[in-house]
This record gives sequence, C-alpha cells and structure tokens, in this order.
Amino acid sequence: MSNLDMLEKQHEEVSILIHNINHLASKGLEDSAKEIAFQINALSGKLKMDLSEDKFLYPSLTQSSNSTIRNTANAFQKEMGSLAELFLVFSQKYNIAMKITENKESFLSESKQIFQKIESRMKKEDIHLYPLLK
Repeated sequence: MSNLDMLEKQHEEVSILIHNINHLASKGLEDSAKEIAFQINALSGKLKMDLSEDKFLYPSLTQSSNSTIRNTANAFQKEMGSLAELFLVFSQKYNIAMKITENKESFLSESKQIFQKIESRMKKEDIHLYPLLK
C-alpha cells in the first residue's frame, strides 16, 4: 500500500468514526457518553497519524518542483495548520463520559464545529491535493 493509499484509507476511517460519534450523540448523550468518549479516543489516535502529514507530507510538497503541487500544499498548510491543535484541545476536553455529560451543549456545539473542519480538510485533500500526487 502506498503512502497516498494509506492517507486515503485513514480519511475513510476518520469519517466513519465521526459518523459514529454523531450517530451516538443523536441517540442522547446520557446513554451514549461512554461510547462517544471511546470513539473520540479512537478518533484521536487516527487523527494523530493523519494530521502528522502536516509534519512529513506538506514540507516536502512545499518544496516540489511542480508549482501546482507547491502552491496547493502552501495554501492548504496555511489554511489548515492549527487543526491538529484544535482537535487535541477538543479531545482532551471530552475524552471521558463524565466530561461529555457535564457539558452537553458545549460538546454538541464544539463537536459539530471541529468535525466540520476535519471533514472539510479531508475533502479538500482528497479532491484537490491527492490527485496531483498520483
């Protein structure tokens, strides 16, 4: 499996975890908080791997001799650079059931925002960046 295939597979796995969390939350946070926290921790692990591309993939792409790749990587890196830090704060804030149930409204609002950012980043990479690398 190539590195690009691995990144695309990670995007699929991240999307599934986000879907699972949203589905569980729609059932009610009281009953689902423990499983949501488990899924957030699983998502954290996947995103640590996926967002590590900020450190290993983007620096090499910003040095590419292909100006389209270089410019796209520079634009994405600037636009999405703080996403890993934002998710780290979110995951630490809601990594156990009690934190979720004690802050239900905040959890719902913050999870919606961070998941939209993650999904937007992955979609942009899948549509605009990865095809340039094939």
